Amino acid sequence: MDHLDERQPIVLVVDDDELASKAVVQLLARRGFTMLTAPDGREALRMLGVQPVDVLVLDVMMPEMTGLEVCHILRADARFTGLPVILLTGCDDVQTRAAGMKLGVSEFLCKPFAHHELIERINNQLEVRRISRELDAIAEQL
Repeated sequence: MDHLDERQPIVLVVDDDELASKAVVQLLARRGFTMLTAPDGREALRMLGVQPVDVLVLDVMMPEMTGLEVCHILRADARFTGLPVILLTGCDDVQTRAAGMKLGVSEFLCKPFAHHELIERINNQLEVRRISRELDAIAEQL
């Protein structure tokens, strides 16, 4: 049985804007997600090393380490290759989107975003991850 079937999904929100982070956390917690937060990329990487999560919601513009730099580090680590990443960007930031695609970002969401859109994107990524794990399990049996 997939561990997601046994518990609520864990979402890590990484944003240096405390108010924006709190708003996302409150929204998702009301929807039944278990929430973790990190104020920057370094703290997010530290947390991911000790606490597995199901989805990462990552702001692109942060001091010290950008969201793209976090993605680059994560994608180089086999433990995180399948981790869905939703990158929060500016709508007109084509270069960031292109760089994110190269790094395997799962979804992009323009700031400001509609709450229902974030929830749907997270749910979609959880479903993709569930199906991927089921396919992996079937492939192992063959």
